[in-house]
Amino acid sequence: MLADDCASSHAEALAQSLRYAHGYAEELSGIIAGGNADPEKAARLVQAIRNMLCAAEDELDPLDDVQQEIDTVAAIRGLSDAQLFSAITDTPTSGNP
Repeated sequence: MLADDCASSHAEALAQSLRYAHGYAEELSGIIAGGNADPEKAARLVQAIRNMLCAAEDELDPLDDVQQEIDTVAAIRGLSDAQLFSAITDTPTSGNP
């Protein structure tokens, strides 16, 4: 199988990072709405949100790779027998593997 066997763990880590970021954002919103914002705590929450969004972005790359592999397999499955034979036996041209 071409797909990453760890795709589900990447997806769960992505979801968890986004949940944390959401929780920090809600806490920050509450601080701001309360009218007595502690600038240091607000800055720590903003940094925590950034960290969680960076962690989430790190999980997107492997998931994007998995999606590309799934799309490639789907494209191969859509080829006719003649197209598949030609893709296997023909010499690739420049820019077309």
